[in-house]
Amino acid sequence: MRFTKQLLITKLKATAIHISLSLVVFIYLAYKIYYDWYPQPYFTVDGGWQGIRLVAAVDLVLGPLITFLIFDLRKSRKEIVFDLMTIATIQLGALAYGIYATHSQRPVAIVVIDDYMVPVTMEQYGGSLSSENVLQQYSDETPPIIYAHLERTPAAFAKAKRIKEEQSISESAQIYLYQPHSSLKHALQERQELHHKFLVAEKSTDKFDNWLRQNEKTSEEVLIVQFAGRYGTAWLVFDLEGKYLSYF
Repeated sequence: MRFTKQLLITKLKATAIHISLSLVVFIYLAYKIYYDWYPQPYFTVDGGWQGIRLVAAVDLVLGPLITFLIFDLRKSRKEIVFDLMTIATIQLGALAYGIYATHSQRPVAIVVIDDYMVPVTMEQYGGSLSSENVLQQYSDETPPIIYAHLERTPAAFAKAKRIKEEQSISESAQIYLYQPHSSLKHALQERQELHHKFLVAEKSTDKFDNWLRQNEKTSEEVLIVQFAGRYGTAWLVFDLEGKYLSYF
């Protein structure tokens, strides 16, 4: 079939309709990713932005592009229905994968272990966690912020390493190490000197000073800890009782 101006107009109209419908789905998914699955600062430094881009590529680019390439009203009704079913199958399949990948890699816990604060996904629990709701007993935050106490002894390190090797459960996801929320403030207090050195070494003192001014706080009134995300770092700020306040 010859490509004509009328065919181009038809394709563009069909593509525009497809984009409009896809945009509704994308807005909903973007809201879920930004506010529920990867609330800040995790959206920026721990995969939320990558998830948004993956969903956008599938929902706003792949599907409409396929529509533009194969949609043609000059085809028979049977051929048009088949084309639309093909487009829907490809897009829904790819979108399902994108949603699954983004959702499964979201942090379900933020864990302070050793001298670091790291994200933990469900996959890292290696099947030892029946539901992520179990983690709410350690913290009221979303995702919960938990202190994992790993004793600095050869025996403790050996046990954690053995569990990791035999059960594929990373140290930060070994629940027997998790402590009550009341222990978090002591863990943060013990790490303040170290993290303030990190702050200076990474030339982030200006950001901290700006946060203090904006929130009318002094450095003596808060506790800070560096969060090591998969795509960057951020600083989480707590009050002296270990209650999470904000980030910078």
